[in-house]
Amino acid sequence: MTTLFLRVALALAGSVLTATAVQAADPLSLVATGGVSYGGDDWQVARSRDGDPLYIHGGGRFEAGLGALWQAPNYPLAISGLVNYHVDSRAGANGHAKFTRVPLEAMLYYTGMEKLRFGVGLSYVLSPTVKATVDGQEHSIKFDNATGKAFEIGYELAPRWWGNLRLTSEKFTPKDAGAAQDASVSNLSINLSHLF
Repeated sequence: MTTLFLRVALALAGSVLTATAVQAADPLSLVATGGVSYGGDDWQVARSRDGDPLYIHGGGRFEAGLGALWQAPNYPLAISGLVNYHVDSRAGANGHAKFTRVPLEAMLYYTGMEKLRFGVGLSYVLSPTVKATVDGQEHSIKFDNATGKAFEIGYELAPRWWGNLRLTSEKFTPKDAGAAQDASVSNLSINLSHLF
């Protein structure tokens, strides 16, 4: 049910952005964003032949994205849609592991304050994958596409430049039965976004 709701919300956000792009170019801006994140408890993704678990930190590290933001002309509301790439090449808490995923996100912002904005959003995380070295061999551990929620506070640093503090929560489930475990991962990120 959550996945269906998320897909509908992302589709509606995309429709609004597309429709307004045709009607008026001024309220629509392209967005580029990049930032760093930290968080997530240790999360077991594999086990060695000796039975030793391999843990990762699931909440980091670097994220970059592109998308669009539509500012309602007559209301203090904005909608954004972004495609991000999130990677942590040093995710392993007790071994070598790399965690990658592609979050698609839709955010709704309240923009009624001069320099501040507040946003809530949903994300659909594609291809969450851990590449880990276990017993001297690299393994690719895949997880089901996941859903997430986010809350964001943004501050306008300069015209069309925003600094954002975001809290995100995602739930991951392994595709195959094995040593990997389910995990609910929360992370705190700081990012910089520019409107073109």
